[in-house]
Amino acid sequence: MNTINKTRSRTSIAALACLFASVAQAQIPRINTFYPVGGKAGTTVTVEIRGSSLDGGGVVLVNAPGVTGALVPGGIKGDDTFRPIWESKCGTCHELRSPGNRSLTPAQWTATVDRMIKARQAPINPADQQKIVKFLVAASASGQMAAQLKIAPETLPGLYEVRLVTAKGVSTAGLFEVGNLPEILGVNGRRETAQAVTLPVIANGTLAARSERHYYRFSAKAGQRLVFDLKGYRYSELTQLFFNPQLRLFDGTGTEIAENHGYYDLDPLIDWKCPTDGPYTLEVRDLLGTGNPSSVYRLRMGQLPYDTVLYPPAAQMTAPSSLKVVGKNTEGLATDFTLVAPEQTGVQTVGSPYGPQKIVVSPYAVVRTETKPAQAITLPAALAGRITVAGAADSFLVKGSGPVEFEGYVSRIGSPANIKFTLLNPAGQPMAASANDNRMRVTLEPDKNYTLKAEDISGRGGQDFVYCMEARPAHPEVELVVHPSNVTLRPGTSAAVQVVLTRRDGVKGEILLTATDLPPGVHANPKGIPGDRNDVLFILTADSSAAPGEKPFQINATVVAQGADYTTQAVAQDVYQMNNQPFYVTRTSCVVGVRGKADYSVTYDAAPIKVHPRKGFQFKVKVARLGAFKGPVQIKLEGLPSGWVANAETIQPDKTEVSLLVRPDGNNTQPFLTRDPKLPPMRAVVITNSDEFEFVAGTTTVQPDERANIKDEKDN
Repeated sequence: MNTINKTRSRTSIAALACLFASVAQAQIPRINTFYPVGGKAGTTVTVEIRGSSLDGGGVVLVNAPGVTGALVPGGIKGDDTFRPIWESKCGTCHELRSPGNRSLTPAQWTATVDRMIKARQAPINPADQQKIVKFLVAASASGQMAAQLKIAPETLPGLYEVRLVTAKGVSTAGLFEVGNLPEILGVNGRRETAQAVTLPVIANGTLAARSERHYYRFSAKAGQRLVFDLKGYRYSELTQLFFNPQLRLFDGTGTEIAENHGYYDLDPLIDWKCPTDGPYTLEVRDLLGTGNPSSVYRLRMGQLPYDTVLYPPAAQMTAPSSLKVVGKNTEGLATDFTLVAPEQTGVQTVGSPYGPQKIVVSPYAVVRTETKPAQAITLPAALAGRITVAGAADSFLVKGSGPVEFEGYVSRIGSPANIKFTLLNPAGQPMAASANDNRMRVTLEPDKNYTLKAEDISGRGGQDFVYCMEARPAHPEVELVVHPSNVTLRPGTSAAVQVVLTRRDGVKGEILLTATDLPPGVHANPKGIPGDRNDVLFILTADSSAAPGEKPFQINATVVAQGADYTTQAVAQDVYQMNNQPFYVTRTSCVVGVRGKADYSVTYDAAPIKVHPRKGFQFKVKVARLGAFKGPVQIKLEGLPSGWVANAETIQPDKTEVSLLVRPDGNNTQPFLTRDPKLPPMRAVVITNSDEFEFVAGTTTVQPDERANIKDEKDN
């Protein structure tokens, strides 16, 4: 058991040539990572927050009642002296576009710009090259802040989200891990002078310099089974994309005896049984020898479990539950604990004595195979079990009435099982089946008993082969995600979040969106989503008198069907850019903040946009700059019907007006042109942004041009 390899393909990102920029997008505060990226319960940890546009930060938000944070005064300020040169030469270059998002050293920035000039023929002269490097170094440094996180002793080990609320608004979330072992910081060194540690321990490190290596020396006894589990990529697969950590284990003579460079995607793990008493040394390095301040890691070393799951894998919301951590290398460890389940239902990440774990949180009572009653279980309920013996099967006797939906949870909770669920009718004959994380819907007759059978398709079993089947009344449902999860408003302005719906079980017609738990002075009008749309912009507005503040909030979708209302909560997501494409990361909630004041106002003609299948429409917008703001403002139209497009346009500093051409984009325009007139009118959203801020100027109706014969037009 010396080396384990469970690798997946790695993303390859090609460098692009420098292009000339127009206006930069609003610089939304963003957290890339922390260093150290975790701390022990019962301690106060000073962390460096690495990201972009974080200068001027004032509030630290943590989504854990046992963790509080405060900024350390004196964060690094950015220097914008050479920003115009950078914008004109490199503002849209793939490698130089967002310096705050890549925490490189000055030497690394110099090498990057030099490579763009020599290899990509970027039009940069030597004098401008020096100025661009100075700006990049300053912009990268401006993303460095420090905060103190105080962790209560009773805080369970797990992952928690941390955000900053800066002068520019609410940041994206970064993950911070709480542990319960002694902690140390790794240092650059050599194997001969390795840092002495006593296991178990957690080492926090960052491989910032090229060819940097960290060494840890420890003593082990013959027969000990030790695990070395490095976590980096699992904190942020986006910002850690260029980090390829490798673990190498050496015996007392310097002979390599184990190696791994990818067990959990890019994160390595070594599961090793010590052959003889003696000293041993573990090396941490980047496989390619590169260095980056964002290459942070957290390394657990000792007789520790991994590939763990919870049993039972489900808990009733807000109720205390007795749980057990099961998985590899758990023999002889105390793994039982009690957890009060979260309020949010569905698959949630919770803390445990051995780190974050997945669990199904259900609004219904949880029934386990070993505690099931002799009589039939009355649905709804969450049925939890595990296939401990290879080839065995579990069964639950259940009863209910009317349409019932059964949803399985297997791989989503980390189980290695491959479960087939079969529902047998009162005569013992199969009437429905599903596998793993799928669903099945049936109609049950009242006062009759049915049997739910669970078995591993591959005929395997084990203590960690857990599963859950939630059986609940079937009704129309929608699933929805919302992004970004961080929303910033200036008093008197609006902002939009994108809501993407998935209609299930034949859901048709209008769906109502609402927002709850908004802070004082912030509101959102309920929005009806017509049956022919599943992707909409939902607008939040701050009153002109709204006071500075921040608060988590929730967006909900309500379906009215069968004479009743059914409401679903949205899943929040942070938005990043990778290869010029959006990349979404799920978070626990959305957060809205009110900060600052508007730099400009925008007006436009309130008349409808009249789209024509062969002609364009000029949409004119005016901007009035306020106070000291003199910069460019970008205008774009979002939410146009399928078949039409309008390129974003920039109002340059010496201008106050621009016209956007709404035109056919070559796709099929008929779905909108022949749209049912009884449906609510479609409205496009006018979005504006400067380098500092993005807001919604308003909406405008989009309708077909009534002057043309849409179905059979002959003119040009």
